[in-house]
Amino acid sequence: LKIGRILILLVILVLIVTGSVYCIRTLFQQDEIVEEKHYYDLDLFSMENGWMTYKDSSYKSLTGIDVSSHNQYIDWNSVKQDGIDFAMIRIGYRGAQEGILHEDEYFNFNIQSAIKNKIKVGTYFFSSAVSDDEIDQEVNLVLRKVKNYKIDMPIVFDMEEFAQGGRIDDLTTEQKTNLALRFCEKIKEAGYTPMIYGNLTWLYQNYDFDKISKYSIWLASYSSTCPMEDKFDMWQYSNKGQVDGINGDVDINIYLQKK
Repeated sequence: LKIGRILILLVILVLIVTGSVYCIRTLFQQDEIVEEKHYYDLDLFSMENGWMTYKDSSYKSLTGIDVSSHNQYIDWNSVKQDGIDFAMIRIGYRGAQEGILHEDEYFNFNIQSAIKNKIKVGTYFFSSAVSDDEIDQEVNLVLRKVKNYKIDMPIVFDMEEFAQGGRIDDLTTEQKTNLALRFCEKIKEAGYTPMIYGNLTWLYQNYDFDKISKYSIWLASYSSTCPMEDKFDMWQYSNKGQVDGINGDVDINIYLQKK
């Protein structure tokens, strides 16, 4: 009887040890999986002299701003001297509620002045399109506005939630995804690099991320640590940047290019 009890205790002990080892291995494997899931090595992002950097010899990183008429007059020579490599310049927007196309009144001045000061330029359009026809209108406006300039950086589709509610509120995830893809496809066909802008919530909950991720992604997340596990090409990490030549706050970005 004693031997039987001892054997039972030994079996229980072996099961406990085996279970513990399995749990520990599983935990470590999960850590490895989470770590592998990140596209970038997050430890290589750091702030230096107020700018985000990515210290990986296989990547080139650029520091940039994105601007619109909200920033008013900009002294682009001072912007260049302050170390800004590129600028994403708003071409215009479609009214979030009335749906009318508006051109940014500072676009021509901003893009001409940035190029004159040897700052790389890209553009973005704030869309409230609800149909293919409206996307086509927006693309036509964008292409008309950029045709006389050397565009070094992407042309971006920017659709966002409007705080007061807007005409895109009733669109499904599939509809928003298809509208973004149509914009990007037409921009690519015209010979430019398309890109899609959004914060984490918008990118993953308002789009089918697997479908849009075939194009470049511009992440908006105001933080000194990167929250995104998937690949992105540009990160808008601050909306409170201070840059010489610009009055008030300005959005700051890092752009990553594989060498």
